[in-house]
Amino acid sequence: MEILQHDEISVIMVPFPAQGHLNQMLQLSCLISSYGIPVHYSGSPVFNRQARLRANALNPTDVQKINFQDLSFPSFASPPPVPDPSTKFPGHLQPAWEAAMSMVGPLGGLM
Repeated sequence: MEILQHDEISVIMVPFPAQGHLNQMLQLSCLISSYGIPVHYSGSPVFNRQARLRANALNPTDVQKINFQDLSFPSFASPPPVPDPSTKFPGHLQPAWEAAMSMVGPLGGLM
C-alpha cells in the first residue's frame, strides 16, 4: 500500500447554499489546515465573506492557511417555508438545490 504525502492531499470544502453550517465547515477547515493539509473553502463570494467575518473566534494561523475560493453561480430565490403545505416536500429548498447544482462546473474547474 502506498502512503500519500501531505503535498499529494488537498481538501475542498463546499458549504451547501442557504444552509446554516458555514461556521462548522470553517471550524473543520481550520482543524484540517492545522495538520498542514491545504484546504480550499469554496462558495459564493457572499458566503465566503460571511465565513471570513466569523473566523475571528478561531486560530488566526489556521484561518490564514485556508484558500477561500469564490465561485460564481446564479442568484436564487429564497422563499419562506409554507407553514401548512399540501405536500410535505420542502419546496422552499428547491432553489438552493438548483444553485448548488450550478456549482458543478466551477467546482470541476477548481479540481
